[in-house]
Amino acid sequence: MPVYEYTCPVCSIRFAHLWKTMAAASAGNNPACPECCHPDTKRVVSQLAVLDSIGGLTPGEVNQVKAAEERAASFTPREHIDQLRAGRAPSEGA
Repeated sequence: MPVYEYTCPVCSIRFAHLWKTMAAASAGNNPACPECCHPDTKRVVSQLAVLDSIGGLTPGEVNQVKAAEERAASFTPREHIDQLRAGRAPSEGA
């Protein structure tokens, strides 16, 4: 079941669509825009995620990571966060 990304020329949103079969995805019938229902959407190339590096994240994903770090800062001592960011395990007694 392939997932492809599409963009709408009217409202400019980008959305993903899950096809139930490869045959349906290959038939050339693009899905309508979920926001404005415009039928003439265009398939776009999805960004490739690099799983072993943070360099492959989109700006939105980077913001989500930063937000998660800030939430963690509310209950994790600052020294532990600094050690984790430096690639070291937090010391047991700290």
